[in-house]
Amino acid sequence: MSTYLHHAPLPEAEHEAEAIVTLLAEHLNGVLAPWTENGHRTETSIKLQLNTWAERGDSNSVLIWLGHGTSNGFDAWLATYETPSSISYSGVNPQTIAEQINKQWQRRHAHQSLWLLLVIEACGAATFVRKLAAALLHMVNAPERFALIGVGGDDSATPLGQFRRALASALNSYTDNDEQIAVAELVSNLRNRIAPNEVIERGLHVVEPIRRRRLLPSGVTAPLDVYAELRAFLGGLSHDERGHFLPKAQGAEHGELVWYFVGRHTERERVASWIRDHDCGMLIVTGRAGAGKSALLGNVLVQSNAALCDLLARAGYLEPTPSQAAVRPFDAVVHLTGITTGDLVLRLAAAAGLPPPRRAETSGSVDWLVSRLRDRAVSFLVLADALDEAQEPGVIAGSVLRSIAALPHVKVVVGTRASTLEGPDQPDTADEDLLDALGRAPTTQILTVDRDPAAVATYAHLRLMAARAAQHLDATDNTVASLSALIGEKARQFLFARLVVHEIVARPDLLRPERRGDLVALLETDHQTLFSVAINRLTETHPAFAPLLEALAMAPGRGIPRSDRIWVIMANAIAAPGVRVTEADIDALLVAAAPYIMLDSEDGQSVYRLAHRTFQEAFHTLGPF
Repeated sequence: MSTYLHHAPLPEAEHEAEAIVTLLAEHLNGVLAPWTENGHRTETSIKLQLNTWAERGDSNSVLIWLGHGTSNGFDAWLATYETPSSISYSGVNPQTIAEQINKQWQRRHAHQSLWLLLVIEACGAATFVRKLAAALLHMVNAPERFALIGVGGDDSATPLGQFRRALASALNSYTDNDEQIAVAELVSNLRNRIAPNEVIERGLHVVEPIRRRRLLPSGVTAPLDVYAELRAFLGGLSHDERGHFLPKAQGAEHGELVWYFVGRHTERERVASWIRDHDCGMLIVTGRAGAGKSALLGNVLVQSNAALCDLLARAGYLEPTPSQAAVRPFDAVVHLTGITTGDLVLRLAAAAGLPPPRRAETSGSVDWLVSRLRDRAVSFLVLADALDEAQEPGVIAGSVLRSIAALPHVKVVVGTRASTLEGPDQPDTADEDLLDALGRAPTTQILTVDRDPAAVATYAHLRLMAARAAQHLDATDNTVASLSALIGEKARQFLFARLVVHEIVARPDLLRPERRGDLVALLETDHQTLFSVAINRLTETHPAFAPLLEALAMAPGRGIPRSDRIWVIMANAIAAPGVRVTEADIDALLVAAAPYIMLDSEDGQSVYRLAHRTFQEAFHTLGPF
């Protein structure tokens, strides 16, 4: 409602409505049902429009009223075009809306999956919604599967825009790993983002979830800063170009996506030649934590898609690929973080086109997989990364990967630390329990990824230049060049360089000449200390960040979901006295601490964990923060 005869116009109502429609269309495939009545939006025309809507009852509905309203604390009214200057007792009352909702329910109730969401954003909306709910629930065979959201209290003016902002932040809290959204969860998400409000929900837990419109049709595993760059990159591609991003035969996972991959030419060619020249066996890619094993394997994965390589190279995210580094597409790609032996068997079976095993026992299912792959007698190329982060790394190495790599037609490329005792900041160890579990068969080769200072410097330079291009860093070419060289000299691994760049972008004062000593001191720390520096910086201004990060440090398996407020509940349970954690705090954390948080998927929904096991260990050795 933007035009009134006796009230101030609300031109912003039209803009808000258009923005809300756009959000629903872009995220949830919503379709606008246009206003069909001619002339001003009088009480009569509104009733006719509502009646037209109620006569259908054959689809899900979102009804939104934006405009003037009032309440005396006991009852409430909404103004139409001709409503007198005193809205009380003369505007549209809750009973009028209730009658139309009930009429629509009489047609909708037979369709078990259909639902209704009604939003009122106006002064007095909270009381209006309470009265509306009371009217509905007193009806015979009262309507079900609806939610009423009132945005606006009784004792203050309500500027329009709060619902649109809440809807945007709620929808943006989902990622491409969320295949669908439960309607009741979306309503709960909105409730937590609107104040003052009144939200009344009835029976939405039984309706089918809403399928999301996603930029990526399958899950992704990546640090959040990388995920943001990925979405920005894909958003600039055509639909056909975007289709090249997902190799058709790689299942649901892509491992750790890493931009700005540089160097490692010898290692890339070694992996490519091994895949090209061997019919079976195992190639183990190992090295110290943070050395870039996942980045190397992620790059190898990218090289299996020539169209994607071309797109990334043109965008400046990837060095042009030598033809000798190209590889054939993988048949199965599995990021092993948090998965069990049984999980891995099922994923490999699905990738090979095999039906699931009849027996659930781990030992039986492994034997079944080996037998079926042997009988299948078709080439099967597997990429398995982050073995050391699996729930059962030794068992997976010895019983699954080692066994299938011994088959005549199976090739396995696996990324792992040599030992479960290794860590970025731990002293060297002679232990090689994971390599021992994988075995030393004649068909097994080991590729060790060592420190590469020149590549680290180039990598840092690319990231700093990208930050400058995005106007996140104010630095001259000479400053970027000297800083990149210093990072290459001091940084032990790619992981450390990436975190240092993020910290410099967050604290640009470190680039001032008088802070040179502090910058050098920062570069001479270890991963855990650098992490603690970042966390202390973040929590100084956002106390809620500490329990949110600590909850991630406790995350089992692949991580913690946001759905059903699980992450918020965990964080509030361990928060310091006086600290209250909200969904808005998570929104802020996912931006401020993006490089330290890994986005992953499990059971069709987003889960989050700390991006490296080293960060988990920091909470045990250096925390609490």
